[in-house]
Amino acid sequence: MTQTTYGVRGLSCWRCMISAVDAVRALPGVHTVALDLEPHGESLLTLAPAGAVICDQVRATLDRSGFELTRRLRRPRPGVRHRSTPPL
Repeated sequence: MTQTTYGVRGLSCWRCMISAVDAVRALPGVHTVALDLEPHGESLLTLAPAGAVICDQVRATLDRSGFELTRRLRRPRPGVRHRSTPPL
């Protein structure tokens, strides 16, 4: 299963984290959401499966919630080299 990880700025506490996760989880095609909170930097939001979710949908959802999508990193199954994509 492929996962997509996004960098997100503006998450400063657990309430922000819950707000972002709930908003993204409501998108069609999202079955799993994980977030590594980094209060003073870039948090990492990971979605699976990523095939049905469009980056622009994630960006718009986070924008409406008051957060900034900064980049995307697509991650194949464990054991496969990761490929970083340019900033969005």
